[in-house]
Amino acid sequence: MLRRLAFRALTLATLATGGASLWALAQNPFAAPLVERGLADTQAVLARHLTRMATPTRLVDEVEQALADDDMDRLLIALDAAAARGITLPRPLLERAQAQAEAAETPSRRLTDCAACAWDISACATVAQIATCALPVEITPLGDLNALRRAAAAQATGAEVDRIDLGLALAGLLASGAVLVTAGGSATIKAGATALRLARRSGRLTPGLTDTLARNADAITDMRALPAYIAGRVPLAEAADTAKLARLGRIAGDLGAVARHTSPADTIALLRQVDSAEDAASLARLARASGPQTRGTLHLLGKARAFRATLRLSDLALGTLALLAALAGQVAALLLALLRRAVRP
Repeated sequence: MLRRLAFRALTLATLATGGASLWALAQNPFAAPLVERGLADTQAVLARHLTRMATPTRLVDEVEQALADDDMDRLLIALDAAAARGITLPRPLLERAQAQAEAAETPSRRLTDCAACAWDISACATVAQIATCALPVEITPLGDLNALRRAAAAQATGAEVDRIDLGLALAGLLASGAVLVTAGGSATIKAGATALRLARRSGRLTPGLTDTLARNADAITDMRALPAYIAGRVPLAEAADTAKLARLGRIAGDLGAVARHTSPADTIALLRQVDSAEDAASLARLARASGPQTRGTLHLLGKARAFRATLRLSDLALGTLALLAALAGQVAALLLALLRRAVRP
């Protein structure tokens, strides 16, 4: 009698769990199973990963490799990571690092390198050089106007116009005038557009992001209508493809958020890790959690692990997985019970 009641209870429970599972699956829980973690949760996950990955041995190896390659950016990342985690590196290694850094920063070399960097950003050897020598001009509307001048000169001589550089310069100018209204705000979009434009000129854009920008950077469809739109006489749709402009604005806005939490120069360097609009959004989430340590976090953890740390399974996806696991267990128990009844009636 007791076994029969237990069998009936198991059957009813299996039917109830099956029904709940079907309802949960009908909500498409796995269409977008990942959602953004909260800030504190993301920081805790990143801290656990860094504790495991940023070991003293790893950081010593990073400094040694940076010294061997004369890579000042990598050297600073390793030293900053060690300081942030309270790791004391061997004194002889620190003395070598200081000597090499001082040799790279002699006044004459610094002046010569800075002049070359300001003239052509592709000649900038470090993020510090970009911040000191190239950004002060490029972050202003003068940098966007200079990009328009390059496009006009190319068109006048019959050369190919860099549509990406032109589109980003126009977005930067519109944002500077506070007339471009998309996600992130005009100041954020201006910073992101400038970072994208400088990364493009310095060869730091990945092929994937370049393709994404190329599909959207020609958003201005009628240059003659642009002044009328700025003056408020015609709608934006008469001067631009608003869908493309919005997509370009979202990408620039995400990268502007990265610049706000790190720096514009760091953002240009970090663009080597961005292959798509989704990566730009992930980088923005990471920057909100890691702040100035974003470059070091990405370098030490790798792109995949660092970006995954900013996401979690949604409550609906977790609940659906739990229901399916319970259903599988109940069905297995039900089949075993039926098998035992068949064998031992």
